[in-house]
Amino acid sequence: MWDILPHTLYHWYRNHLSDYQNDITQCKWPQNSMLKVDETTGEVLENKPVYIFKPNNLGEKMSIDDKNIGGEGYTILSNTQTGKIAMMIESVKKNELENAMALFGRNILKIRSISLDMSATYLSVCREQMPDAEIVIDKFHVMQYLYDAVLHVRSRIKNELAENLTKGKEKTDEDKKILYQIELLNRCRYRLMQSPDKWSENGKEVMNLVFTNHQELKVIYNLSQDFKKWYDKGNCSKNKTAIKDELHNWYKRVIETDIKEIKSVIKMIRKHESEIINYFSSGHTSAKAERINGKIKRFISANFGVKDRDFVLYRIAGYFS
Repeated sequence: MWDILPHTLYHWYRNHLSDYQNDITQCKWPQNSMLKVDETTGEVLENKPVYIFKPNNLGEKMSIDDKNIGGEGYTILSNTQTGKIAMMIESVKKNELENAMALFGRNILKIRSISLDMSATYLSVCREQMPDAEIVIDKFHVMQYLYDAVLHVRSRIKNELAENLTKGKEKTDEDKKILYQIELLNRCRYRLMQSPDKWSENGKEVMNLVFTNHQELKVIYNLSQDFKKWYDKGNCSKNKTAIKDELHNWYKRVIETDIKEIKSVIKMIRKHESEIINYFSSGHTSAKAERINGKIKRFISANFGVKDRDFVLYRIAGYFS
């Protein structure tokens, strides 16, 4: 057995040991299809495959997310309670997603809560296709926007310091001080996305030095941590009025600063405020959907990519739905 060449084993597995060829012959793969329509003319272009279509995997709490597979964008609708995929289609276009969702018929009404990122397409599709479902902007995507703002301030400070370095190879004493500050900023990157209680003793020393020299970074970091506390699952017991008041007080504190990076985050949060606050109704997040994405990525890596894309999608359907 150990003398079998990899491509020979793959050939036998794909064409004989698995049900792949049999399912194609019996029209069981792809699992379903929907019409692909030209957005401009309305002309039907083709029947587009829906690689995973499992109405039985629909539940009360679902997540919708995008995934890049082999350089193409796929939309995945998954059950956040069971971790199983209900639908996967090679598209992130509104009209095609609506056509795919329509295949579920009244089964789509099972969904009471849908978690997603701030994609305008997904928001529009969910509002139209699931009018009775509570839309929840995923907590971790919101926090990532805020952490990105903190890191942008860090990068801006680094660039400002670098501009003060003298030209040439020979460094002055002042240059050495600046380079030391830049080194500290390099070392604090991941700590800026952690709570202070997660820092080691060495980490606390680094952060104290950074915050002593860069008050602006300290201010935006503290604001991000205050928002994180507001977003804590323990606050789900509070009524929405109190939660909204606390958020608006946080807005005021941000506005009082002159930090442009975090003010852009406020615009995003205000735009999606009601869907963000919906998190406190049930603590619904896309954590399981993100884990599915991670598992698919590792699955593809372990199988050396997606050269045989259709068979890879067939196996993903078998493993994750």
